[in-house]
Amino acid sequence: MSIPSPPPADSLCSLPAARLAEGVRAGRLDVEELVDAFLQRIAQTEPGVAAWAWHQAQAVRSQLQGLPRMEPGRALPLLGVPVGVKDIFDTADMPTAYGSTIYRGHQPLQDAEAVARLRRAGALIMGKTVTTEFAYAHPGPTVNPHNPRHTPGGSSSGSAAAVADFMVPLALGSQTGGSTIRPAAYCGVVGFKPSFDAISTQGMKALSPSMDTVGIMGRCMEDIALAYSVLAQGAAPGAPRPASTGGLAARLCWYPGPDAAQADDDAWRALHGARQMLLDAGVPVGNVALSDAFGRLSEANRCIMRFEAVRSLDNEFTRHSEGLSAMTAELIAAGRRTDEPQYREARALVAGCARELSKALRETDVLMSFSTPGTAPLLATGTGNSVFNRGWTAMGAPSLTLPFGAGAESGLPLGVQFVAAPGCDALLLALGAQLERLFAAGPH
Repeated sequence: MSIPSPPPADSLCSLPAARLAEGVRAGRLDVEELVDAFLQRIAQTEPGVAAWAWHQAQAVRSQLQGLPRMEPGRALPLLGVPVGVKDIFDTADMPTAYGSTIYRGHQPLQDAEAVARLRRAGALIMGKTVTTEFAYAHPGPTVNPHNPRHTPGGSSSGSAAAVADFMVPLALGSQTGGSTIRPAAYCGVVGFKPSFDAISTQGMKALSPSMDTVGIMGRCMEDIALAYSVLAQGAAPGAPRPASTGGLAARLCWYPGPDAAQADDDAWRALHGARQMLLDAGVPVGNVALSDAFGRLSEANRCIMRFEAVRSLDNEFTRHSEGLSAMTAELIAAGRRTDEPQYREARALVAGCARELSKALRETDVLMSFSTPGTAPLLATGTGNSVFNRGWTAMGAPSLTLPFGAGAESGLPLGVQFVAAPGCDALLLALGAQLERLFAAGPH
């Protein structure tokens, strides 16, 4: 089935979340008209994209009566904004199946903390977006909106596809390996993985609790920052530093990383192109030297994940093993073969690298690297390779992917990844907004 074209540039579905909310608060936009526009878009495109694990138009409209009211001193930064929620977050008024047949029809008693924060900010939950089984590897039915023969990535497949296809301006994802950055890059949207525990994971199905992180997807940096301001626990960490050379909020360095040989020509072209655009704009891009230990981070992420997944999914494996996919069963089997000393060694490696990264970034604030090894692969090959994301996730470092260019032959989107030290989320968001403007302006 072919996928419909993007909506007109002046349609409500094309507007950023920040503009939608401001229009509703000011009385210039009717929230019912806004909701109907997005519901019509979903009705039009969903048959071709399959981004939603659960969506009912009436359930969305019923939320209109319960929207928070405008009162003095009440900001409501997301008032009337449609948001997609990955189906690993509990929702009290919608089923949550965690991408598994075991939980088909499961109805949680309360919202996950991230969902509750969205609602308090005035957001409308449009439904539950498709996830891989338990946010691991077994894919759902979602396709890439740019070409339905290709994967949208995983595990936040539905969230990335829904944002890319203008069904919602914002969506929640998660990342334990590369589950926000990779699908965002494959689908040509902005993806942000905050520092570990910057956003509460209460009510989010656990896979590997020491690495599980809530992610945000949107089509522009303004919306990502807006959503983060709503979701972040306490004050947003890591205040931006004064603008440095080139007028950016941070100093950049080039770091293809120890797995650079796995990047294809498209990925290299995007990374080189982004650096050249920065240099042409007068922004210096330095270099950073990190130890050989960083070459072992990807496997450390896998070791920690499988060891903790055995415990997180013990009930499912013990009581419902016949309902698990082969991929999830293999993960648990591998976890059972992973002993405590191996796990402790992996955690120690990650902790040491995190300290080294924070020290290295005292002089150079943000690394630029690959988001993915290339464009989205074919559906039949799986959800793609997260090798360029796992290490940053394991260390709890905030990561951001910005769309940049397209594959030479496929025409599919590419992204460039930017990484800051743990806790420097606001620095990375400020830089991302400036980079977005620079990239949009084109070569100088």
